Amino acid sequence: MPTPDEAFEALGGELRAQGAERGRMMGRPMYAVNGKMFACLSNERLAVRLGAGTAALDIALALPGATLFHPGDSNRTWRDWAALPLSAASAWPEFAGQALHNRLE
Repeated sequence: MPTPDEAFEALGGELRAQGAERGRMMGRPMYAVNGKMFACLSNERLAVRLGAGTAALDIALALPGATLFHPGDSNRTWRDWAALPLSAASAWPEFAGQALHNRLE
């Protein structure tokens, strides 16, 4: 199984081909489009912005170990973001792609 960093970096090729930029925000590695973050690596989990109340968010949260994203492990919840565990790394490209697509709309 890849490390979280390796799994996150593996997303980059396809995302950059679609216009995403690699950077850092809030001390985390992230991907953004037009300066707006849509995916980041936080505590060995991929956090992706899928949109509150969307089918994509519901599907992501149905993955074993997935939760709503709590940046910095705070009590604050980003209700339109899912945090996907490394055990679901095979699904990371699908959800990161969806998050990018949402930002491009």
